[in-house]
Amino acid sequence: MAYGKKALKAHEETNCLTEVMISPAQTWAKCCANGPLAGMPVSLKDTVGIEGWDSSIGYSAWVNKPLRDDSTLVKLLRDAGAVPFVKTSIPITLLSFESTSDLFGVTSNPHKKSHSPGGSSGGEGALLAYGGSRIGIGTDVAGSVRCPAHYSGVYTIKASMYRFLKTGSTTSMPGQEGVPAVYSPMARTLEDLETFWKAIFSMKPWTYDHSVSTPCSKRAGIFTSMFLKCLHIPWRDVDLSHTKLKWGVMWQDGMSCRHPP
Repeated sequence: MAYGKKALKAHEETNCLTEVMISPAQTWAKCCANGPLAGMPVSLKDTVGIEGWDSSIGYSAWVNKPLRDDSTLVKLLRDAGAVPFVKTSIPITLLSFESTSDLFGVTSNPHKKSHSPGGSSGGEGALLAYGGSRIGIGTDVAGSVRCPAHYSGVYTIKASMYRFLKTGSTTSMPGQEGVPAVYSPMARTLEDLETFWKAIFSMKPWTYDHSVSTPCSKRAGIFTSMFLKCLHIPWRDVDLSHTKLKWGVMWQDGMSCRHPP
């Protein structure tokens, strides 16, 4: 209830939500006593497929066409005890570093209304930065979780290809396999990000998402991605306390490709 109230306040200030599932989430929460994420409210980018709810990604033609099944990601989250409670805004067709569409309007940065929260997972960044969620999930192909995290001041890490669940969620690029978009977590702290990653992989996501046979499927008039599988790579703890780290820096002024002196 606390996160639900804060999420609604965040939406009032930034217009960051596309679906409000707080009432059914209270019912779902009663069944979430077990699992590594037991009782944890999780916000989801608008693309994430949830049974009975739209995933329109800003297309007016996809409004009031709720998905018939949970995506593999949502199935795993529920089994892990998490509680999906809101879905967050995106730019139409996703491929933009802002979160604006004719369907949902303009999402603003919680730190300054005249600025953008980034995109395409901009609603997630805005909601997390405002404190309306603790853990969120976005997608990234060319910066769509990294840009909002930078703009709004939260944490994220882009998953490698085939590392995170994807089947059953909507996409604006069905069949695009050259540089596939990946689902990736976003969080308010670095510690939360690590805890969430560990929890996801303790659930063996490759047993949920292993379909590679069909490029895409059509559900309720909406194309959903089906070509991605989640690789069988368990979480590996790494001790860096006795390791000398090396950092690489790429200098770029954003205007040219010239090397600095």
